[in-house]
Amino acid sequence: MKLSHKAKKNFEEDNEFYIKLGKKLRQARRTKVNEFTGKKTIVPLTKVAKALKNTYQQIGKYEKGENRIPLVNLVKISKFLKKPLSYFLDDYEELDVVAEQFNIAYEKERDNFYKEHQKTLGTK
Repeated sequence: MKLSHKAKKNFEEDNEFYIKLGKKLRQARRTKVNEFTGKKTIVPLTKVAKALKNTYQQIGKYEKGENRIPLVNLVKISKFLKKPLSYFLDDYEELDVVAEQFNIAYEKERDNFYKEHQKTLGTK
């Protein structure tokens, strides 16, 4: 999968975790199996977006790694596509790795939020 400019930037900023997560989301959306017929179907972005009360563009950005998937949305996606959360996190042998990646991402987002908030208040 070719990465967009925004996804490359995320990748360069040590957000490989979210890019891999987006790829797993796309894979899950494209391999949903009907409970009764056993037939594989592709769930459109619009249906996933509707389930999350979001836009299909946002779901597409999650899949491309352009935007980070909030944990709450990952849980909703997991339930909607009837995939366990472990499906999205199987690439990580140790759960500590996942926790560490979430912590790093959280700290970066928190720091950026505070910096932006301080700019709007005009304080340092």
